[in-house]
Amino acid sequence: MISQRLSVARATHLKSLYQVLGRAVPSSIHLRNPQRAIHSSSITPAPAAVTVTTTSSTATPSVEPSSSEPAAPKPFVAPPPYKQSTPQWLIDSPTFVRSMRVVAKLLGHNSKTTTAIRETRGMYQLCAEREVKETGFLYVECKLPPTFQTWFAFTNLHVWLLTTRLRALPSPHGKLYIQELINHFFLDAEYRLRAVEGPKCPERIIKNSMIDLRNQWNGTTISYDVALMKGDVELASAVWRNVFAGRGEKAYKEKDLAEEEKAKLVEARKKDNDPEAFVGALGSREDVKALEELPGLVVMYVAHVRRELKRLEGVSDELILDGEMGRFGRVGSLGDPEMKALDEEGVKLVQQLGGELERGNLTSTSAPIS
Repeated sequence: MISQRLSVARATHLKSLYQVLGRAVPSSIHLRNPQRAIHSSSITPAPAAVTVTTTSSTATPSVEPSSSEPAAPKPFVAPPPYKQSTPQWLIDSPTFVRSMRVVAKLLGHNSKTTTAIRETRGMYQLCAEREVKETGFLYVECKLPPTFQTWFAFTNLHVWLLTTRLRALPSPHGKLYIQELINHFFLDAEYRLRAVEGPKCPERIIKNSMIDLRNQWNGTTISYDVALMKGDVELASAVWRNVFAGRGEKAYKEKDLAEEEKAKLVEARKKDNDPEAFVGALGSREDVKALEELPGLVVMYVAHVRRELKRLEGVSDELILDGEMGRFGRVGSLGDPEMKALDEEGVKLVQQLGGELERGNLTSTSAPIS
């Protein structure tokens, strides 16, 4: 009787014998890397519970499996109830509380940067929820496509509104709060972008898209700032360019083209996810109606901007630093009793486009973002 290392063939033979006997195969018989063992002729050690007896190089080994059965799993035992390790009298001690505050300050828990990160998180959530709150207005009244770009433009408008108020905070709070608010915005944008593009999207595309969004945010912020100083006409122009993507400009330039050529342009824009294609696909009558309603919609946005700027102006710096900046109002249909039905119609539109995405009728970047 000798103890030797088993080859791949012998290990396979032992496994079959264990299966015939109806016993569990010991884990030591399984090869960790069979491919490596085959190519490099490596061998695995014999299990402790197996004895191999051989008389020649061609003899078949006899196997004596161990009679010991595997141990049954132990029943789940609930952990003991939580016991407070710190005495209550120590928690109630003013000296202990002051010392803990000093330690927290040394660890940076209540530093200016940490406070800015914590408070601006709630501020950004109020900006991000606006697309959900005004689904009907955006996708039914404004006839905007429910895509990632629409969400980004609409959310960016409210983020900019907050930054105008944060600039008035005393130094260095203003700069810190603005930076952390923008960080939350772009982290959410990247998360939504990855969800729209799918898990198989190359990292290069995500990186280039984020660079484009950064450039778009820079240009939009500058255009809104300049418009805020020049007046409502310039502000309406900025909203028309950034939110409505210059709706009607291409239609005006192409008004003399034949219907077939217009249809080809609309199809090409659909592939490029151009918002102009969403309006152009409504039909000539609906298309004209959408263009006729455009000035009134832009006025609603301008009024919303002025109204929110006035509201934020009345919020004190102390409340802003504590994250208490209040909630945004609605852009359109203020006080309209049919607003609930309009929102339901907008939700149905988003779900309908989501179904078309699953059937392959839309590209991934045209997917609903909410």
